[in-house]
Amino acid sequence: MSDLATSILIVRHGPGLGRFVRYGERTLDWIRRHDPALAGRILVHETGTGALPTSAAGAGAVVFWLADPLRELYPGCYSEAMEIADLAARRGARVVNPPAALSNTAKSVQARLWDQAGVPCAVARRFADRAELAALLDGMSMPVIVRPDLLHAQQGMRVCCTPAEALAAAQPDPRSPGAVVPFMDSREDYRRRDPESVWAQFYHKKRVYVFGDFVMPVHVFFSASPVVAWAGSTFSRYQGWGSLVQWLAYLRRLDRAALAADISFSRSAAEQPALMRRAASALGLDVVAIDYSTFADGSVVLWEANPHPSIPGWRNTGMPLARWTFPRVQRIYAETAAFFHTLVHDSIGHRRTA
Repeated sequence: MSDLATSILIVRHGPGLGRFVRYGERTLDWIRRHDPALAGRILVHETGTGALPTSAAGAGAVVFWLADPLRELYPGCYSEAMEIADLAARRGARVVNPPAALSNTAKSVQARLWDQAGVPCAVARRFADRAELAALLDGMSMPVIVRPDLLHAQQGMRVCCTPAEALAAAQPDPRSPGAVVPFMDSREDYRRRDPESVWAQFYHKKRVYVFGDFVMPVHVFFSASPVVAWAGSTFSRYQGWGSLVQWLAYLRRLDRAALAADISFSRSAAEQPALMRRAASALGLDVVAIDYSTFADGSVVLWEANPHPSIPGWRNTGMPLARWTFPRVQRIYAETAAFFHTLVHDSIGHRRTA
C-alpha cells in the first residue's frame, strides 16, 4: 500500500471563511509532537485557496473540518467540498463528515432524523415567519424554546412562557428560519428524588465527543438558566478572577457539588455509548460533539449535535485548575489521533483500548 493511499486529507475553511481561524491547529500540533509518523501522513487543504494539490487528490481518507450547516451558511465552501468528496468517493477513499451530512445539523433536520432513528430528543419544528410559528404553537404546551434553526452555541435562544412571548422572540428575517422546541425540565425528577442535590437545584447540560466507535465524556455544566452554557453557569462566576480564586468554588456547597460532578463525568465511562453512536450515525457523521441532559431514572434527552465544536487551549477552558481540564483537552487530541489511525490501517496504526 502506497504512502499516498494511507494519507489523510483534512479540509478546513480558508482565511476569512467559517467560524474559526485555522480550525484544529492545536490538534495537529499535538499530533506533530506526539505522533510524527501519523503527522507525516496528514495533508491540509483550506477552502478558497485554489485548486486541490495533485498529491492530496490521492489521499486514502478525507476528513472535513468544516462549519455547519455547511450548505446553508457557507455555500462556496460547500460547493468546493462536494467536488473533493465526489472525487474521493469515486476513488473509494473513506470520507469522514461528508459535506452533505454537514447540513443535517440544522435543528429541525437534526430532530427529524433523530426522531426517525428512535433517538430521544426535543423535536424542533422549523418556521419561516411568525404566521408559521403561530400555527405551530397552536396546541403546544408552554413554555417552549424559540431559536434560530441554523446556529449553534445557544445563539438567539429564548425560553418563552406564553405564545405572545414566542411570537415576539421569532426571527422575522426569512433568510434566517427559526425553530420551536418543547421545553423539557431536567430538574423535575431529581427534585422528587433528591431535592437538595445539584441536579435538582440547577439545570444541566452534558457533552460527549463521538470519534467513530468511541464515545468520550467531556464536561457537564450547571446553570440557574434553562439555557445552559458556559456563560451563566455555576463555573462562570469564577472566570477571570485569577488562578487562585477559582478554588473558592469549594467553599459553596452547590458549586463544590457541580465541580465534583463535572470532574467525575469527564473521568467516567460514557453514558449510553451505543445511543450516542446511533445519534451520530443518524446524521451521517463520524466525529461530532453531542449535548444532552439526563433524568433521575437514567433516561436522556439529546439537544444538539455539533461536528465543528470549539476546542480551546486548556488554559481557556474555564477554571482549568479546579476542573482539571488539561488532561481532558489532551485526551481530545489523543482520541482524534486514535481515530485517524483507524483511517490509515497500516503499520503505524494503533488503537485505544478503552
